Amino acid sequence: MADSDFQAFLDEVMLKNDIVDIISEYTVLKRSGSRMMGLCPLHNDRKSPSLTVSPEKQVFHCFGCGAGGSVIQFIEAAMNLDFMDSVRYLADRAHIPVPENRGENVQLRKRRAEKKELIYKINADAARFYYDNLLKPEGRPGLDYLRNRQISFSTIKKFGIGFAAEGWNNLINFLSKKGYTENDMFAAGLVKRRNNGSFYDAFYDGRVIFPIIDVRGNVIAFGGRIINDKADAPKYWNTPETEVFKKKDNLFGLNLAKNSKSGRLLLMEGYMDVVSLHQNGFDNAAASLGTAFTREQARLVKRYAGRVVLCYDSDEAGKKATVRAGDILAAEGVKVRVLSITDGKDPDEAIKSSGAEMFAVTIEKAKPYIEYRIDELRRRFDLDDIDDRVDFMNAAAEILSTVGSAAQREIYINRISEELGISSGSIAEAVNEISRKRAGAERRRQENKILREINRAEHGEETALYNAEKLLLSLMLDGQVFKEVLKRGVVPEDFTSDTLHKKLAALIFELYSAGAKTLDAAEIIGRCAPEDAGRISDILLKDADAKERLNVCRRPLEIILTAKENRERQRAVESGNQEELSRLFEQKRNKKN
Repeated sequence: MADSDFQAFLDEVMLKNDIVDIISEYTVLKRSGSRMMGLCPLHNDRKSPSLTVSPEKQVFHCFGCGAGGSVIQFIEAAMNLDFMDSVRYLADRAHIPVPENRGENVQLRKRRAEKKELIYKINADAARFYYDNLLKPEGRPGLDYLRNRQISFSTIKKFGIGFAAEGWNNLINFLSKKGYTENDMFAAGLVKRRNNGSFYDAFYDGRVIFPIIDVRGNVIAFGGRIINDKADAPKYWNTPETEVFKKKDNLFGLNLAKNSKSGRLLLMEGYMDVVSLHQNGFDNAAASLGTAFTREQARLVKRYAGRVVLCYDSDEAGKKATVRAGDILAAEGVKVRVLSITDGKDPDEAIKSSGAEMFAVTIEKAKPYIEYRIDELRRRFDLDDIDDRVDFMNAAAEILSTVGSAAQREIYINRISEELGISSGSIAEAVNEISRKRAGAERRRQENKILREINRAEHGEETALYNAEKLLLSLMLDGQVFKEVLKRGVVPEDFTSDTLHKKLAALIFELYSAGAKTLDAAEIIGRCAPEDAGRISDILLKDADAKERLNVCRRPLEIILTAKENRERQRAVESGNQEELSRLFEQKRNKKN
């Protein structure tokens, strides 16, 4: 497929996926002049809208986190997808057939796509191997383990649970017969390499195997639970991260839980918790793969559920994990509650102890996250002691300062006031003081970022020239402005304050030379390196009223031309070229006249 054909496909994808419609699925956008503004869903943006969207140019830029680009780059960031997966998602959404995979490096993208497809295929075959093994005589230990955990065969089938018998080469032998090489298996994380270069099965010590499946139904990894509890072996072990598997971007069981009609997600720590809950009718359970909960996982959750009940273990490690996950989810705008488990250490034990009906009641009684935090905090203080009461108030104020709703803050402040015998005004002032300090720190961070952007000392550019180039690059999307630029003799090499400016100018000149009458910002971003999308969107969002663009462009043109003359004069001085120096001074004198 020719590059021009692929670009036409990308143009159609962007045309049929309006950026305002897409971003509005993640945040509320409000009109501000010719643009739309909103809280950025790509970072913890809860108070001052930092996201700007241009319906005309079909680009976005966040002045907080620096993200930006076309609708493709937004989906990349919001859904944790790579470029081609983002394009496929948008193409499917608009019912556009996806042609042969292409990109800025055709062969590289093709090889990467082929590698991913190979890993998906080898994982699917490995999953079938483990599942079949569970039902064979050598899988009896695994089946006995699952039966002892009261897991039914229908649940085993639903999750595709399998068994890896003890042995160094069981999976290698099976996959080799299917035509896979050991290097293929290694790329999928299914085997490990010895120091001498030979390979052995990753799961070699007798484990129940849980396939990890993404929301599209692809087997992307495996988790293994050892059944003989060897002292020197980890109880649970996942296959390593690969081209298709990143722990921070996935949840175990979400491929099933996403179809739940409940509107909320029950978030667990372990595989068996999820399996047990699904078996007992809770089809909205998923787990965070035994790793610290991440912002990427929170965004993934938010796509399918606006409410989450945290059902982590009741031990100290579980409590710490609850706070981490709760903070991240709340920051992403998810409503969080916390399940208090009293009948067992984990949800699986609790549901076996009290039954599904009682567990359902417990879920309905789950505490709001802030209430849970304050209740846990209270356990650390002796509220009969005056000093402890004050310390508790200050610690609670720290928690309440993170609450975005003024009404919620007031409710909690009044409760604590009544409990401690301290006026609600004093508590509110403590909360407000912490909020002011936090806001001040964030403001200083943003100011420092802006100052760094303005000064850009590492590039040594002057602020006036840098800003003039940014403005002119944006205005040059208008064909009439570009004609004026040509008329004044400006070329890409005259954009000297930043290498990105020069690259962007060269691309704009190239597109006009190819016959374009006017340019599209989203198309330009699509032709640039992905890592430059944020800065390019920031540049191209600068604009002026269509009727005023020619007038507006004259000032930045003068700044760029003056800088060009100064450079030429400096070169003439350094080279001792008196003839050239005289010409330049004469040119300058004529301009003044």
